[in-house]
Amino acid sequence: MEKVNDYDVFEVIDTFNMEKVLNCLTLKNWTQIEGEFTPYEAQFIEQARQKLEIKWDEWNEEELKMNFISLVLFVAQVEVAKSIATFYERKLSGYINNINISLVVDCVFASTTNSGLPKMPYFFLQEFKRSLGDSHNPEGQMMAAIILAQEINQDNKPIYGSWIQGAI
Repeated sequence: MEKVNDYDVFEVIDTFNMEKVLNCLTLKNWTQIEGEFTPYEAQFIEQARQKLEIKWDEWNEEELKMNFISLVLFVAQVEVAKSIATFYERKLSGYINNINISLVVDCVFASTTNSGLPKMPYFFLQEFKRSLGDSHNPEGQMMAAIILAQEINQDNKPIYGSWIQGAI
């Protein structure tokens, strides 16, 4: 039984033989969706953005989630009753080709079980670090979570994710 070491992004890419996909139509369509904020939502998001601009380098991971990310997700209304829910700090583990992947995902959008637990992951938002070199690699953790989610879902649908580093 192998384990991916600290989810180094290059090790994850090589271990799971990952390749870049360019010009993904699904992702392009998804990122081109437009919407409008109400005046209240726009003011709310702008206040959160201004606070982020001042505090981003002082906040730890939990403070970033509570003071900014959760507010953006609340306004964005990404949840769909009985279809998509937002989960924070959830353990995700399993084996792919006898390689153990076990991590705690910072934020995942997923379908839910009847008891309200995450079932099929759709999107990951992973690991705030002030800069590269802090502890584990956020991109590698996110990619390992995506690989495991594809194995769990068994539906050949794409799974997306993003990672946060410092002010990026």
